Amino acid sequence: MTGHSLRLRRAASWGLTTGFRLGLWLLLTADVGRFNLIAGLTLAVVLPRARSRLASPGLLLHSLWAVLLSIPQAYAEAVTMTLRPHRLERFTSLKGSGSQSSLVVFLEVFRITLTPLTIALGRRPDGNYLVHELGREQRK
Repeated sequence: MTGHSLRLRRAASWGLTTGFRLGLWLLLTADVGRFNLIAGLTLAVVLPRARSRLASPGLLLHSLWAVLLSIPQAYAEAVTMTLRPHRLERFTSLKGSGSQSSLVVFLEVFRITLTPLTIALGRRPDGNYLVHELGREQRK
């Protein structure tokens, strides 16, 4: 990898991480005023960075997109759970990206745990996640 592409990759990762932190800050505070934006951006820049491997910007964007797509699914599952009980429990394996980047791992676990019917229990050595799922019993 050339020096230029490594710098570009680091800059993209830094920008995505900073944007993600700022987005989380705005979601937590529910305030998009000028002062809150400045405070959130300052915190996003000043907080220490993880010393993990850099993930490709494409993988970060893919993981972030998967989280955004799981939000409507989470609402649908919450309504379904309210209307019809889910009493069947099972453990499954969900394919992960295999990335060593802490941000990508966080986004994958967040996506799994965001939906009310699933929770990530751990990560296996092969990069897959052990997931506890609630389901409905099949009618016979």
